[in-house]
Amino acid sequence: MAKETISGGASSIMPDMRPRFLDHVTAPVDRAEVLRYLGYPVDAAPNRELRELLDHWIAEAEERALPRAVFAGFPIAKIGKQCLHLKTTCGAAKFHGAIGEFLGMARQIVAFIATAGPKVELLASQLMRKGEHLDALIVSAVGSERAEAAEIAVIEQLRDQSRVTGLVPTLPYSPGYCGIALSEQITLFELFESNTVGVSLTADCLMKPLKSVSGLIGLGLSEDVQQYGSPCDRCELQNCNMRRSSAK
Repeated sequence: MAKETISGGASSIMPDMRPRFLDHVTAPVDRAEVLRYLGYPVDAAPNRELRELLDHWIAEAEERALPRAVFAGFPIAKIGKQCLHLKTTCGAAKFHGAIGEFLGMARQIVAFIATAGPKVELLASQLMRKGEHLDALIVSAVGSERAEAAEIAVIEQLRDQSRVTGLVPTLPYSPGYCGIALSEQITLFELFESNTVGVSLTADCLMKPLKSVSGLIGLGLSEDVQQYGSPCDRCELQNCNMRRSSAK
């Protein structure tokens, strides 16, 4: 499978089915996102002690993080409320679940794998073994934010290319959420063969390193994507702390 590497600020048309690599994420750690992953109330300000811990461990975790991503675009062979078939170089990749409910407006699908790398997770584990639980939780939250930052960088690349293609990205749609089984990870990872930026699947379809995220993004006409809104708007889990709006 041919490779093409790009930097986080580049803008170009993405050839279908060719993996593209994003090796540099320049965005700094989003402190508000770290607090969200910690479950901290949005309207509450951390006290001085917590602010000092956040300052220290965000810096430590950010130094160890290596946010990266790989993504590729695929034509749609078939899409329905409970299925999505993509054209690939080897035939068709078939996904099952409530995909059409969220990506029914898509003209093309982009699959991605993003990760914070293994070192943040290792630091969090070391702190947890020492009994420094709050410190470990902060580091773990930074790892989640760094993986998400790589995911967001992919979406920004897709927004950049929309000036040429006329197709804008939806929010990402990940196995294990919103009615698509975690086992669909297998099909997603097969799209990339061995080009998975160091991320692998366990027998239970969990990702290693743990601070990684994968998913599908639809590309559609701007008016269609806006009309569909956020997948979260159609989800029954109203109290989910990961709920997002389409403006995110």
